[in-house]
Amino acid sequence: MPVDPAPAAASERPRDDDLNLMIVAGEASGDLHGATLAAALHAAEPRVRCFGVGGDRMAAAGVEILYHMRHLAVVGFAEVLWHLRDVRRALNLLTQVARTRRIDAVVLLDYPDFNLTLARRLRRAVPEVPIVYYISPQIWAWRRGRVRSISRLVDTMLVILPFEEELYSSAGVEVEFVGHPLLDVVRSSSHRDEFARLHGIPRGDTWIGLLPGSRRVEVERLLPHMLGAAEVLNPDGECAFLLPLSPSVDRDVYERMFETLAPDIAARVYFISDDYYATLQHCQLAAVCSGTATLEAALMDTPCVVVYRTSWLTYNLAKSLVHVRDMALVNLIAGRRVVPELLQREVTAERIASELRSFLQDDKRRREVRAALAEVRESLGHAGASQRAAQAVLRRAGRGSVPEVHRHLTENPSHSRTHHS
Repeated sequence: MPVDPAPAAASERPRDDDLNLMIVAGEASGDLHGATLAAALHAAEPRVRCFGVGGDRMAAAGVEILYHMRHLAVVGFAEVLWHLRDVRRALNLLTQVARTRRIDAVVLLDYPDFNLTLARRLRRAVPEVPIVYYISPQIWAWRRGRVRSISRLVDTMLVILPFEEELYSSAGVEVEFVGHPLLDVVRSSSHRDEFARLHGIPRGDTWIGLLPGSRRVEVERLLPHMLGAAEVLNPDGECAFLLPLSPSVDRDVYERMFETLAPDIAARVYFISDDYYATLQHCQLAAVCSGTATLEAALMDTPCVVVYRTSWLTYNLAKSLVHVRDMALVNLIAGRRVVPELLQREVTAERIASELRSFLQDDKRRREVRAALAEVRESLGHAGASQRAAQAVLRRAGRGSVPEVHRHLTENPSHSRTHHS
Protein backbone atom coordinates (compact mmCIF):
# COMPACT_ATOMS: atom_id res chain seq x y z
CA MET A 1 0.00 0.00 0.00
CA PRO A 2 1.47 3.39 -0.99
CA VAL A 3 1.72 5.01 2.42
CA ASP A 4 4.44 7.42 3.48
CA PRO A 5 5.82 7.31 7.01
CA ALA A 6 4.27 9.68 9.53
CA PRO A 7 6.31 12.53 10.94
CA ALA A 8 8.06 11.79 14.21
CA ALA A 9 5.76 14.02 16.25
CA ALA A 10 2.75 11.97 15.16
CA SER A 11 4.19 8.77 16.61
CA GLU A 12 3.85 9.93 20.21
CA ARG A 13 1.35 8.03 22.29
CA PRO A 14 -2.09 9.73 22.26
CA ARG A 15 -3.52 11.09 25.50
CA ASP A 16 -7.15 11.02 26.58
CA ASP A 17 -7.44 14.80 26.29
CA ASP A 18 -6.06 14.90 22.74
CA LEU A 19 -8.30 16.35 20.07
CA ASN A 20 -8.20 13.94 17.13
CA LEU A 21 -8.97 15.35 13.71
CA MET A 22 -8.99 13.54 10.37
CA ILE A 23 -8.00 15.93 7.54
CA VAL A 24 -8.29 14.85 3.91
CA ALA A 25 -6.80 16.69 0.91
CA GLY A 26 -6.18 15.20 -2.52
CA GLU A 27 -4.23 17.76 -4.55
CA ALA A 28 -1.59 20.47 -4.27
CA SER A 29 -3.86 23.37 -3.32
CA GLY A 30 -5.56 21.22 -0.69
CA ASP A 31 -2.18 20.23 0.71
CA LEU A 32 -1.23 23.90 0.99
CA HIS A 33 -4.48 24.92 2.69
CA GLY A 34 -4.49 21.79 4.84
CA ALA A 35 -1.02 22.68 6.08
CA THR A 36 -1.98 26.25 7.03
CA LEU A 37 -5.14 24.94 8.69
CA ALA A 38 -3.14 22.37 10.67
CA ALA A 39 -0.71 25.07 11.80
CA ALA A 40 -3.62 27.26 12.93
CA LEU A 41 -5.21 24.32 14.77
CA HIS A 42 -1.98 23.52 16.61
CA ALA A 43 -1.57 27.19 17.56
CA ALA A 44 -5.12 27.37 18.92
CA GLU A 45 -5.22 23.94 20.60
CA PRO A 46 -1.86 22.42 21.62
CA ARG A 47 -3.36 18.95 22.17
CA VAL A 48 -4.74 18.62 18.64
CA ARG A 49 -3.59 15.58 16.66
CA CYS A 50 -4.21 15.63 12.91
CA PHE A 51 -4.00 12.65 10.56
CA GLY A 52 -5.37 11.65 7.17
CA VAL A 53 -4.56 12.17 3.50
CA GLY A 54 -2.30 14.93 2.26
CA GLY A 55 1.13 15.76 0.92
CA ASP A 56 4.52 16.98 2.02
CA ARG A 57 3.28 20.38 3.20
CA MET A 58 0.71 18.82 5.53
CA ALA A 59 3.32 16.37 6.81
CA ALA A 60 5.68 19.26 7.55
CA ALA A 61 2.84 20.96 9.46
CA GLY A 62 2.58 17.93 11.77
CA VAL A 63 -0.20 15.97 10.06
CA GLU A 64 0.24 12.19 10.24
CA ILE A 65 -0.01 11.11 6.60
CA LEU A 66 -1.84 7.80 6.42
CA TYR A 67 -1.99 7.86 2.61
CA HIS A 68 0.01 10.24 0.46
CA MET A 69 -2.02 12.34 -1.96
CA ARG A 70 0.43 11.83 -4.84
CA HIS A 71 -1.38 8.54 -5.49
CA LEU A 72 -4.70 10.37 -5.81
CA ALA A 73 -3.76 13.63 -7.56
CA VAL A 74 -5.60 13.04 -10.84
CA VAL A 75 -8.04 15.23 -12.70
CA GLY A 76 -10.97 14.40 -14.97
CA PHE A 77 -13.51 11.61 -15.31
CA ALA A 78 -11.46 9.47 -17.66
CA GLU A 79 -8.21 9.86 -15.73
CA VAL A 80 -9.77 8.66 -12.49
CA LEU A 81 -10.49 5.27 -14.06
CA TRP A 82 -6.76 4.54 -14.16
CA HIS A 83 -6.43 5.21 -10.44
CA LEU A 84 -9.48 3.40 -9.08
CA ARG A 85 -7.38 0.95 -7.11
CA ASP A 86 -5.59 3.76 -5.26
CA VAL A 87 -8.89 5.54 -4.65
CA ARG A 88 -10.48 2.41 -3.19
CA ARG A 89 -7.46 1.72 -1.00
CA ALA A 90 -7.55 5.21 0.44
CA LEU A 91 -11.31 5.10 1.05
CA ASN A 92 -11.08 1.71 2.74
CA LEU A 93 -8.15 2.78 4.90
CA LEU A 94 -9.83 5.98 6.10
CA THR A 95 -13.10 4.21 6.83
CA GLN A 96 -11.26 1.57 8.84
CA VAL A 97 -9.31 4.21 10.76
CA ALA A 98 -12.57 6.01 11.57
CA ARG A 99 -14.01 2.81 13.02
CA THR A 100 -10.97 1.94 15.13
CA ARG A 101 -9.60 5.32 16.21
CA ARG A 102 -11.35 7.97 18.23
CA ILE A 103 -12.09 10.93 15.97
CA ASP A 104 -13.55 14.21 17.21
CA ALA A 105 -14.18 15.69 13.75
CA VAL A 106 -13.39 15.18 10.07
CA VAL A 107 -12.23 18.03 7.84
CA LEU A 108 -12.55 17.56 4.07
CA LEU A 109 -10.71 19.95 1.74
CA ASP A 110 -12.09 20.39 -1.79
CA TYR A 111 -11.44 17.24 -3.97
CA PRO A 112 -15.20 16.57 -4.14
CA ASP A 113 -15.54 13.23 -5.96
CA PHE A 114 -13.31 11.52 -3.41
CA ASN A 115 -14.32 13.52 -0.34
CA LEU A 116 -18.08 13.28 -0.82
CA THR A 117 -17.74 9.53 -1.35
CA LEU A 118 -15.73 9.38 1.87
CA ALA A 119 -18.37 11.47 3.66
CA ARG A 120 -21.06 8.94 2.69
CA ARG A 121 -18.95 6.10 4.05
CA LEU A 122 -18.22 7.94 7.28
CA ARG A 123 -21.88 8.80 7.80
CA ARG A 124 -22.60 5.07 7.82
CA ALA A 125 -19.52 3.99 9.75
CA VAL A 126 -19.34 6.74 12.41
CA PRO A 127 -22.55 8.80 12.18
CA GLU A 128 -21.82 10.65 15.42
CA VAL A 129 -18.58 12.24 14.11
CA PRO A 130 -19.12 15.80 12.77
CA ILE A 131 -17.94 16.49 9.22
CA VAL A 132 -16.65 19.92 8.24
CA TYR A 133 -16.09 20.73 4.56
CA TYR A 134 -13.46 23.42 4.05
CA ILE A 135 -13.22 24.85 0.50
CA SER A 136 -16.42 24.03 -1.31
CA PRO A 137 -16.83 21.85 -4.37
CA GLN A 138 -17.59 24.08 -7.35
CA ILE A 139 -21.29 23.27 -7.33
CA TRP A 140 -22.02 26.79 -8.56
CA ALA A 141 -20.32 25.82 -11.82
CA TRP A 142 -21.77 22.36 -12.26
CA ARG A 143 -23.69 19.63 -10.46
CA ARG A 144 -25.82 22.13 -8.54
CA GLY A 145 -27.90 19.20 -7.31
CA ARG A 146 -24.96 18.27 -5.10
CA VAL A 147 -26.03 20.88 -2.56
CA ARG A 148 -28.80 18.50 -1.43
CA SER A 149 -26.30 15.68 -0.92
CA ILE A 150 -23.95 18.03 0.89
CA SER A 151 -26.73 19.11 3.26
CA ARG A 152 -27.20 15.46 4.29
CA LEU A 153 -23.51 14.62 4.57
CA VAL A 154 -21.84 17.74 5.94
CA ASP A 155 -22.44 19.47 9.27
CA THR A 156 -20.68 22.73 8.42
CA MET A 157 -19.46 24.29 5.16
CA LEU A 158 -16.54 26.69 5.43
CA VAL A 159 -16.48 28.62 2.15
CA ILE A 160 -13.73 30.81 0.73
CA LEU A 161 -15.44 32.61 -2.18
CA PRO A 162 -17.82 35.49 -1.43
CA PHE A 163 -20.78 34.26 -3.50
CA GLU A 164 -20.76 30.73 -2.05
CA GLU A 165 -22.22 31.69 1.33
CA GLU A 166 -25.63 32.71 -0.01
CA LEU A 167 -25.77 29.60 -2.21
CA TYR A 168 -25.46 27.28 0.77
CA SER A 169 -27.46 29.32 3.27
CA SER A 170 -30.41 29.49 0.85
CA ALA A 171 -30.32 25.68 0.72
CA GLY A 172 -30.39 25.42 4.51
CA VAL A 173 -26.77 24.33 4.91
CA GLU A 174 -24.86 25.64 7.92
CA VAL A 175 -22.20 27.82 6.32
CA GLU A 176 -19.53 30.33 7.25
CA PHE A 177 -17.51 32.53 4.90
CA VAL A 178 -13.98 32.55 6.31
CA GLY A 179 -12.20 34.42 3.51
CA HIS A 180 -9.66 32.96 1.13
CA PRO A 181 -6.67 31.12 2.67
CA LEU A 182 -4.41 32.29 -0.15
CA LEU A 183 -4.45 35.70 1.51
CA ASP A 184 -2.46 34.11 4.33
CA VAL A 185 0.23 32.55 2.14
CA VAL A 186 0.56 34.50 -1.12
CA ARG A 187 3.19 37.08 -0.34
CA SER A 188 6.73 37.83 -1.35
CA SER A 189 9.19 40.50 -0.30
CA SER A 190 11.78 39.41 -2.83
CA HIS A 191 13.76 42.13 -4.61
CA ARG A 192 13.95 41.77 -8.39
CA ASP A 193 17.72 42.29 -8.54
CA GLU A 194 18.35 39.67 -5.86
CA PHE A 195 15.91 37.25 -7.52
CA ALA A 196 17.67 37.77 -10.87
CA ARG A 197 21.08 37.13 -9.31
CA LEU A 198 19.86 34.03 -7.46
CA HIS A 199 18.41 32.40 -10.57
CA GLY A 200 20.76 33.80 -13.20
CA ILE A 201 18.07 35.73 -15.12
CA PRO A 202 18.94 38.85 -17.16
CA ARG A 203 17.44 41.79 -15.27
CA GLY A 204 16.68 43.83 -18.38
CA ASP A 205 14.51 41.20 -20.07
CA THR A 206 10.73 40.99 -20.01
CA TRP A 207 9.94 38.13 -17.64
CA ILE A 208 7.02 35.88 -18.55
CA GLY A 209 5.87 33.09 -16.25
CA LEU A 210 4.97 29.63 -17.54
CA LEU A 211 2.73 27.87 -15.00
CA PRO A 212 1.42 24.63 -16.51
CA GLY A 213 -0.13 23.25 -13.30
CA SER A 214 0.81 21.17 -10.30
CA ARG A 215 -0.09 17.73 -11.69
CA ARG A 216 1.96 15.69 -14.11
CA VAL A 217 -0.92 15.29 -16.56
CA GLU A 218 -1.40 19.07 -16.69
CA VAL A 219 2.29 19.68 -17.26
CA GLU A 220 2.39 17.11 -20.06
CA ARG A 221 -0.65 18.62 -21.79
CA LEU A 222 0.08 22.32 -21.37
CA LEU A 223 3.82 22.90 -21.13
CA PRO A 224 4.62 21.90 -24.76
CA HIS A 225 2.21 24.59 -26.00
CA MET A 226 3.63 27.15 -23.55
CA LEU A 227 7.16 26.39 -24.76
CA GLY A 228 5.91 26.67 -28.33
CA ALA A 229 4.52 30.09 -27.45
CA ALA A 230 7.98 31.05 -26.19
CA GLU A 231 9.41 30.15 -29.61
CA VAL A 232 6.74 32.21 -31.40
CA LEU A 233 7.03 35.15 -29.04
CA ASN A 234 10.77 35.43 -28.62
CA PRO A 235 12.61 35.34 -31.96
CA ASP A 236 14.79 38.29 -30.94
CA GLY A 237 15.62 37.03 -27.45
CA GLU A 238 14.05 39.90 -25.52
CA CYS A 239 12.04 37.73 -23.09
CA ALA A 240 13.00 35.37 -20.29
CA PHE A 241 10.54 32.59 -19.45
CA LEU A 242 10.32 31.53 -15.82
CA LEU A 243 9.09 27.99 -15.14
CA PRO A 244 8.36 27.16 -11.48
CA LEU A 245 8.71 23.43 -10.83
CA SER A 246 5.86 21.64 -9.07
CA PRO A 247 7.05 19.54 -6.10
CA SER A 248 4.64 16.78 -7.16
CA VAL A 249 6.14 16.46 -10.69
CA ASP A 250 9.55 14.90 -11.30
CA ARG A 251 12.07 17.22 -12.91
CA ASP A 252 12.70 14.81 -15.79
CA VAL A 253 9.06 15.29 -16.89
CA TYR A 254 9.92 18.93 -17.60
CA GLU A 255 13.32 18.19 -19.09
CA ARG A 256 11.96 15.71 -21.66
CA MET A 257 9.90 18.50 -23.19
CA PHE A 258 13.05 20.48 -24.01
CA GLU A 259 14.48 17.79 -26.29
CA THR A 260 12.79 19.23 -29.40
CA LEU A 261 13.02 22.88 -28.35
CA ALA A 262 15.41 25.14 -30.24
CA PRO A 263 18.59 25.57 -28.15
CA ASP A 264 18.42 29.37 -28.18
CA ILE A 265 14.84 29.26 -26.81
CA ALA A 266 15.64 26.55 -24.26
CA ALA A 267 18.42 28.79 -22.96
CA ARG A 268 15.83 31.49 -22.29
CA VAL A 269 13.68 29.23 -20.06
CA TYR A 270 14.68 29.23 -16.39
CA PHE A 271 13.68 26.44 -14.01
CA ILE A 272 12.67 27.93 -10.64
CA SER A 273 12.61 25.71 -7.55
CA ASP A 274 11.06 26.72 -4.21
CA ASP A 275 10.48 30.36 -5.19
CA TYR A 276 6.97 30.24 -6.62
CA TYR A 277 5.41 33.45 -5.31
CA ALA A 278 8.51 35.51 -5.97
CA THR A 279 8.33 34.23 -9.55
CA LEU A 280 4.76 35.48 -9.91
CA GLN A 281 5.68 38.75 -8.21
CA HIS A 282 8.44 39.58 -10.66
CA CYS A 283 6.89 38.35 -13.92
CA GLN A 284 5.24 41.05 -15.99
CA LEU A 285 2.88 38.45 -17.48
CA ALA A 286 2.13 34.74 -17.16
CA ALA A 287 0.49 31.85 -18.95
CA VAL A 288 -1.33 29.97 -16.20
CA CYS A 289 -3.14 26.65 -15.89
CA SER A 290 -6.74 27.23 -14.82
CA GLY A 291 -7.21 26.71 -11.09
CA THR A 292 -5.78 28.16 -7.90
CA ALA A 293 -2.85 29.64 -9.84
CA THR A 294 -5.15 32.20 -11.45
CA LEU A 295 -6.01 33.61 -8.01
CA GLU A 296 -2.36 33.52 -7.00
CA ALA A 297 -1.56 35.60 -10.08
CA ALA A 298 -4.32 38.04 -9.12
CA LEU A 299 -2.97 38.38 -5.59
CA MET A 300 0.49 39.10 -7.00
CA ASP A 301 -0.95 41.67 -9.47
CA THR A 302 0.22 39.69 -12.50
CA PRO A 303 -1.90 39.79 -15.70
CA CYS A 304 -2.23 36.32 -17.14
CA VAL A 305 -3.57 34.16 -19.94
CA VAL A 306 -5.50 31.18 -18.52
CA VAL A 307 -5.17 27.88 -20.37
CA TYR A 308 -6.63 24.44 -19.81
CA ARG A 309 -6.73 21.19 -21.72
CA THR A 310 -8.04 17.82 -20.59
CA SER A 311 -9.07 14.56 -22.27
CA TRP A 312 -11.75 14.61 -24.96
CA LEU A 313 -14.06 12.48 -22.81
CA THR A 314 -13.64 14.59 -19.68
CA TYR A 315 -14.16 17.83 -21.57
CA ASN A 316 -17.32 16.73 -23.32
CA LEU A 317 -18.82 15.30 -20.15
CA ALA A 318 -17.99 18.47 -18.27
CA LYS A 319 -19.33 20.73 -21.02
CA SER A 320 -22.75 19.12 -20.69
CA LEU A 321 -22.80 19.84 -16.96
CA VAL A 322 -21.16 23.25 -16.60
CA HIS A 323 -23.48 26.18 -15.88
CA VAL A 324 -21.06 29.12 -16.06
CA ARG A 325 -19.73 31.11 -18.97
CA ASP A 326 -16.15 31.41 -17.75
CA MET A 327 -13.83 28.83 -16.23
CA ALA A 328 -11.05 30.87 -14.61
CA LEU A 329 -11.63 31.65 -10.91
CA VAL A 330 -10.57 35.24 -11.45
CA ASN A 331 -13.29 35.70 -14.07
CA LEU A 332 -15.90 33.87 -12.01
CA ILE A 333 -15.28 36.04 -8.96
CA ALA A 334 -15.23 39.23 -11.02
CA GLY A 335 -18.46 38.22 -12.77
CA ARG A 336 -16.98 39.11 -16.15
CA ARG A 337 -14.13 38.17 -18.48
CA VAL A 338 -11.13 39.90 -16.88
CA VAL A 339 -8.32 37.72 -18.26
CA PRO A 340 -8.40 35.69 -21.49
CA GLU A 341 -9.18 31.96 -21.38
CA LEU A 342 -8.01 29.35 -23.86
CA LEU A 343 -9.59 25.89 -23.61
CA GLN A 344 -8.97 22.58 -25.36
CA ARG A 345 -8.20 23.15 -29.08
CA GLU A 346 -7.69 26.85 -28.41
CA VAL A 347 -4.57 25.91 -26.43
CA THR A 348 -1.94 26.32 -29.14
CA ALA A 349 1.45 27.99 -29.18
CA GLU A 350 0.16 30.64 -31.59
CA ARG A 351 -2.91 31.54 -29.50
CA ILE A 352 -0.98 31.72 -26.25
CA ALA A 353 1.70 33.86 -27.88
CA SER A 354 -0.94 36.13 -29.43
CA GLU A 355 -2.62 36.81 -26.07
CA LEU A 356 0.71 37.44 -24.34
CA ARG A 357 1.83 39.76 -27.16
CA SER A 358 -1.40 41.71 -26.82
CA PHE A 359 -0.60 42.38 -23.17
CA LEU A 360 2.97 43.36 -23.99
CA GLN A 361 1.90 45.85 -26.65
CA ASP A 362 -1.10 47.42 -24.89
CA ASP A 363 -0.30 49.40 -21.74
CA LYS A 364 -3.94 50.41 -21.31
CA ARG A 365 -5.09 46.79 -21.34
CA ARG A 366 -2.53 45.86 -18.67
CA ARG A 367 -3.71 48.73 -16.46
CA GLU A 368 -7.35 47.70 -16.88
CA VAL A 369 -6.59 44.09 -16.01
CA ARG A 370 -4.62 45.09 -12.93
CA ALA A 371 -7.51 47.29 -11.76
CA ALA A 372 -9.89 44.34 -12.17
CA LEU A 373 -7.48 42.05 -10.30
CA ALA A 374 -7.51 44.54 -7.44
CA GLU A 375 -11.32 44.24 -7.30
CA VAL A 376 -10.99 40.46 -7.12
CA ARG A 377 -8.50 40.73 -4.26
CA GLU A 378 -10.83 43.06 -2.37
CA SER A 379 -13.79 40.67 -2.69
CA LEU A 380 -11.85 37.77 -1.14
CA GLY A 381 -12.06 39.23 2.36
CA HIS A 382 -9.22 39.65 4.79
CA ALA A 383 -6.20 37.65 5.89
CA GLY A 384 -6.73 35.14 8.69
CA ALA A 385 -8.91 32.59 6.85
CA SER A 386 -6.94 29.67 8.28
CA GLN A 387 -7.38 30.93 11.83
CA ARG A 388 -11.12 31.47 11.32
CA ALA A 389 -11.47 28.03 9.77
CA ALA A 390 -9.53 26.49 12.67
CA GLN A 391 -11.84 28.11 15.20
CA ALA A 392 -14.89 26.80 13.33
CA VAL A 393 -13.43 23.29 13.28
CA LEU A 394 -12.67 23.44 17.02
CA ARG A 395 -16.21 24.58 17.79
CA ARG A 396 -17.60 21.69 15.75
CA ALA A 397 -15.27 19.28 17.54
CA GLY A 398 -16.54 20.47 20.92
CA ARG A 399 -13.62 22.72 21.91
CA GLY A 400 -15.40 26.04 21.75
CA SER A 401 -18.74 27.80 21.59
CA VAL A 402 -21.69 26.78 19.43
CA PRO A 403 -20.99 27.52 15.73
CA GLU A 404 -22.04 31.00 14.70
CA VAL A 405 -23.86 30.42 11.42
CA HIS A 406 -23.55 33.17 8.76
CA ARG A 407 -21.56 35.31 11.22
CA HIS A 408 -19.30 36.84 8.58
CA LEU A 409 -22.17 37.67 6.26
CA THR A 410 -23.84 39.82 8.90
CA GLU A 411 -20.64 41.34 10.24
CA ASN A 412 -19.24 42.41 6.88
CA PRO A 413 -21.88 43.45 4.29
CA SER A 414 -19.27 43.46 1.52
CA HIS A 415 -19.19 39.66 1.74
CA SER A 416 -22.86 39.37 0.80
CA ARG A 417 -22.20 40.08 -2.87
CA THR A 418 -23.66 37.36 -5.02
CA HIS A 419 -22.19 36.03 -8.23
CA HIS A 420 -24.15 36.24 -11.45
CA SER A 421 -22.90 34.08 -14.25
